[in-house]
Amino acid sequence: MKILSAAAFVSWFLATTALAQSTSLTRSEVAAIKAKLVAVQQAIGAEPAGYIKETEDFSLPTDFNPNTSQPGKFWPISSSLQMRFTDRGVKEGNASAESAAEDFQRRYAAAIAAGNFEAVAKMAEEMTRIQQAATAAALNPTKKEPMDVYVQLNQNPSVGIDPDAVVLEQRGVIALRDANNNADGKGRVTVYVDPVALKATEELSKIELRTADDGMPNKAGVYHVVIQLNGTLADAEAWAKTFNYGSILGVIDPQ
Repeated sequence: MKILSAAAFVSWFLATTALAQSTSLTRSEVAAIKAKLVAVQQAIGAEPAGYIKETEDFSLPTDFNPNTSQPGKFWPISSSLQMRFTDRGVKEGNASAESAAEDFQRRYAAAIAAGNFEAVAKMAEEMTRIQQAATAAALNPTKKEPMDVYVQLNQNPSVGIDPDAVVLEQRGVIALRDANNNADGKGRVTVYVDPVALKATEELSKIELRTADDGMPNKAGVYHVVIQLNGTLADAEAWAKTFNYGSILGVIDPQ
């Protein structure tokens, strides 16, 4: 068995450590990726009509994926943004009700402390009205159902195209609906953006978002964008038609 000298062992250890850390992205590279997600978010728009954004969550990479058999080539890395939208009237009504309840508690405590029981009785009636209004807003049959939105960079799907499922298409873009065979009006609209694979969509029978078999020269490059809208199908379709697709295409790097 060959025994390494102390100097050789130190050199081997440092080289191994450097190699183990060599796939880490820099913070500026992560920031650049997040900036592209934000650019897509802005191109989508603040929220669809009647909705308000409730949550957003970024999933960002920390490492890149080198093709170890091809120096200078990298496999695309993925990142995503998830958002949830809810009915604007219900959300704002709940916020108003919470504010009113806090104000009520302050005034109620002051009336009790002052021994003003006539005011206490009137305020009890007021609280009943506040609660009834909040309940009516929550049970409103015209309220918007929640909509979940997923923005994914470098997802590489392969999916067939039902001609009747096409919501929109233009150079570099195609959007498909999936009603999930539900009669409640809910479903999914998925928008695919890729200036290479979707350069001409009119006669495509399937979507395949791919990059070169041996990798790409940009370790943090973005080559396609997929946006999924889950919720009321009519609202999702209408919203997808308003996206600024020029700006979304603008975040994609050349292949």
